Amino acid sequence: MASQHHRHQRSGRAADRQARAAAIRWRHDGSEPRWARSDLRLRRLLCLLFAPVFALTGVLILLLGSEATPTTGPPPDVWTALAAGCFLLALVALVDLYVIGRRRREQQRWHRTR
Repeated sequence: MASQHHRHQRSGRAADRQARAAAIRWRHDGSEPRWARSDLRLRRLLCLLFAPVFALTGVLILLLGSEATPTTGPPPDVWTALAAGCFLLALVALVDLYVIGRRRREQQRWHRTR
C-alpha cells in the first residue's frame, strides 16, 4: 500500500526560479551599509517620550469628544477615530520598546557593545 504522506517535489525550473528570486532579494548593491543597525538609544528615548504623550492625547481627545455637542464641533465618530489613532501610535511605541529591549538583550548575550 502506498504511503499517503508523500512530499510534493518541485520541478527543477521552479526551484531555480525560487533560488534566483531569493538571491535577488538579499543582494547588496553597495549603496547601503552591509550590516546597518538603528540607533537603539535614540529609538528608546523617542518611545519613552512619545508613548505617554500619545496615550494622554488620546484620553484628552476622548474627554473633549464626550463633552462636545453636535453643534459645537465634529461628530462623535471623528473624536473617537482621532483618539483611536493616538492609542494606536502609543501601542506602536510600546511594541517598539519591547523590540528594542529584545535587541539590547541579544547584543549583551553576544557581547556587542553597540
